[in-house]
Amino acid sequence: TMRALTLWQPWAHAVAHLGKRIENRPWKPWPAVIGTRVAIHAAAKVDAVGEAAVEGWVRRHTGLALPPAASLPRGAIVATARVTGVVTESASPWFMGPFGWTLDEVIALPMPVACRGAQGLWTVPADALAQVIEQERGVAAQKETTR
Repeated sequence: TMRALTLWQPWAHAVAHLGKRIENRPWKPWPAVIGTRVAIHAAAKVDAVGEAAVEGWVRRHTGLALPPAASLPRGAIVATARVTGVVTESASPWFMGPFGWTLDEVIALPMPVACRGAQGLWTVPADALAQVIEQERGVAAQKETTR
């Protein structure tokens, strides 16, 4: 099984493609989650006002640009990452607290995997998990052939 976190766009895109390695939550991850891989799910719901604010924030704090909001996947798993720990302060521009889940080994999926999300930490359905694992293996194989 794999757990997942649903993030609003463009935060999910930032984890998958812009180097966002801290996911801010109002709660600490369960101890058993530390060291495990989680799926990064992009929420289906659109918040146009919030997305515009985030776009400006990302540009000001990181100097990075986001793709057009309409092009971002919704209601889909877009990446996986390993949760390495939790911090309550960080110099990272991505940290806002109160708890920052630290992430590494992020794998952006080549094709978003459509899946219903949920609040909190939820379990990825078996059919979606099979697609995620297949894409992770494909990304790993591609990295090996380019070495």
